[in-house]
Amino acid sequence: MSGSGTPSIRRRLLRNMVLPVAVLAVVFGIGGAFLIHSVVSVTQDRLLDAALISIIDRASAHGPAHLDDTLAQGAIEILRDDANDTFAFCISGGVGFQRGDDKLCALDTPAASSDSITHVAAELNGNQVRIAMTRRTIEGFAEPLTFRIAETLNSRLNMEARMLVVLVLFEAVLLSAAAILSYLAILRGLLPLTEISQELLGRAPPGAIPFAHIDTARVPEEAVDLVSAINTLMERLDETIAGVRDFTADASHQLRSPLGGIKLHLELLERQATGQPPLLATLREAQDGVTRLQRMLEQLIVLARLDAKSEAIDLNQRIDLGRLAADVLAEYVPKALNRKIDIVLDAPDNPIYVAGNRLLLQEIVSNLVDNALAHSAEGSAVTVRVMLDATAGTIAVEDEGPGIPEEERGRVFQRFYQIPRSDAKPGSGLGLAIARSIADLHGGSISLSAPLSGTGLSARLGLRLFQSPAAEET
Repeated sequence: MSGSGTPSIRRRLLRNMVLPVAVLAVVFGIGGAFLIHSVVSVTQDRLLDAALISIIDRASAHGPAHLDDTLAQGAIEILRDDANDTFAFCISGGVGFQRGDDKLCALDTPAASSDSITHVAAELNGNQVRIAMTRRTIEGFAEPLTFRIAETLNSRLNMEARMLVVLVLFEAVLLSAAAILSYLAILRGLLPLTEISQELLGRAPPGAIPFAHIDTARVPEEAVDLVSAINTLMERLDETIAGVRDFTADASHQLRSPLGGIKLHLELLERQATGQPPLLATLREAQDGVTRLQRMLEQLIVLARLDAKSEAIDLNQRIDLGRLAADVLAEYVPKALNRKIDIVLDAPDNPIYVAGNRLLLQEIVSNLVDNALAHSAEGSAVTVRVMLDATAGTIAVEDEGPGIPEEERGRVFQRFYQIPRSDAKPGSGLGLAIARSIADLHGGSISLSAPLSGTGLSARLGLRLFQSPAAEET
């Protein structure tokens, strides 16, 4: 999932699906509680009625002589399962006639009906009770007698509590299942959007810009407008960047010849200015500026080629990494000697073959070595190490310069970015950006760190090892 503060369609859909289910669960829970109470009351009242009828039947069968406590024996047999409750009965009628619990008979309750059994709630001996009562005519009595039986509510409450627990557990399971199934359904429903994202990410290596249109044939109807807008945006971006790329390449090519002419004229002027130190210094500074400008134009041309479609670039050439490093260092030996910098190659005797494009990889190593020399002081050393591990061939270029602060190591790979400090060397800010683009194109990696000595900078380039077609097939 996305960050907690970021809007999420997945969370919104899940909330909109689960919240109504939760509301319905609460509503059904309340309704279920009322239903449970009603069912338990009806069931227990019927048992209480059966106990009362048992007392009435015994009284009718045995007559007035047997209206005593033994009448309740049948009622107790009916209600014996309710071990948590206590019972009381009473028979009253006429003037002063009474049997059973006198407190029950003394309760102020509505008059009993002779046609049916009625139920009332009351308090007896400090307990809440449920009373069933009716009036019946018994042979031997001139007036109808009132029969009452009372039961405490413990069993009713316990039964309701157990049923409510089952109901709550059932609703919790139901709500959890609804949430899980809704989440899985949302994931499945949003899968086409994930596939579109993966398609965009997988079209080109990191650092490249995939401008091809997304096929809307398999895009869900709800996302067609969004995908169409993305296609339109990518088309416009492609046109804009293509124009910038073409302009950069054309301008760089057009400027190479004039700059070459300017440099030639500066060399001629330098020869004629022999014996004039101030003029010679000025001409050398101008030559250095023209050289840097030529280097920047070459880098811009490389960038233009990298930004163009890379399908035509052969990235599976078999390249000896040690030989490549040696060839690059040979070009920089004169510059290193002029600045009294030791330049060292540390490579194994056995060749390390990597897969890539030789010209582009040579451009990476040249940029790394050029940066190392530019930031190294006289009398220091630049070391190029060629190494092999299980999955990659590595070139590490180490210098003894000021290094790059850790917080700046990610930003220096941006185009034209230069570290803002007083001792910064003149440059275009393109070398490391080009190195990162080429490394990404090859599926490799490039990183900056402090060397083992702790002073300077170590730029490490990792590249995949070369595998012959026959080896890949096996």
